[in-house]
Amino acid sequence: MDERPDFVALCRPGTVLRTRDRSAAKITRIDEAAGLIHGEVPMFGPCVWRRDGIYRDAPFGAAGPLDLMPPQAGPEPARRRISMAEALAAGDRSFCCD
Repeated sequence: MDERPDFVALCRPGTVLRTRDRSAAKITRIDEAAGLIHGEVPMFGPCVWRRDGIYRDAPFGAAGPLDLMPPQAGPEPARRRISMAEALAAGDRSFCCD
């Protein structure tokens, strides 16, 4: 089993973490006694996570896209980008339409 960190110890109000689906989760309040982390996720709204970062309202407590991911050490890896002009250039066709 993969060991989940204690997010209550890692988070403070204002901390921004990522969810499994890479959305930003801004922590708004921490209830240490109950072991709950309250926050906001854009386009989803208010969310509550348990101490282990699992979304509180997940069906059967199963892992899902709104679970918190631990902060990464070091900078975030750069995403690969390509321009539409390069993708559509005649010599750079990486797909077939036949």
